Amino acid sequence: MAAPKLGFFEKIANLSGALYRHQAAQFPRRLQILKAVGKHELAPPRQADWPAIKADWAKVQNFIQAGGYKNLTVKEGLVYTAVTLEIAFWFFVGEMIGRRYVYGYLVPADFVSSSTKKAVKEQERLAALEN
Repeated sequence: MAAPKLGFFEKIANLSGALYRHQAAQFPRRLQILKAVGKHELAPPRQADWPAIKADWAKVQNFIQAGGYKNLTVKEGLVYTAVTLEIAFWFFVGEMIGRRYVYGYLVPADFVSSSTKKAVKEQERLAALEN
C-alpha cells in the first residue's frame, strides 16, 4: 500500500522542521561572527583613524572642486550616485525612527507651549490691571 499523500500544511511543517534543525546547528557560529563584525564595524572611530578620515575627506573635496566628476564613466557616476542616495535615504529613515512617526512629530491636540502660556498669563494680568 502506498504512503498517503502529504497535505500542504504537513509539507510546510516538515520543511520548517528541517530548516530549524539546520539553523539551530549553525546559530552559535553565526552569532559569534555577528558579534565580531558588529563590534568592529559599529565602533566609533579611534584616535588613530582620524588622519585617514581627514585625508579621505580632503580627497573628496579636491575631487569636487577640481571637477573630477566630469571625467567619470556613466557606470562610475551611477555607482557614486547610488551610494550618495543610500546615505541620504538612511538619514531620512533615521529621522523617522527618531521621531517614531513617518510624517512629523505627533503633537497632542491640547498641547500649548510654555511661551504661549506665558503670553496668555501676561495678557490676563494686563487686562486685570486695566479693569
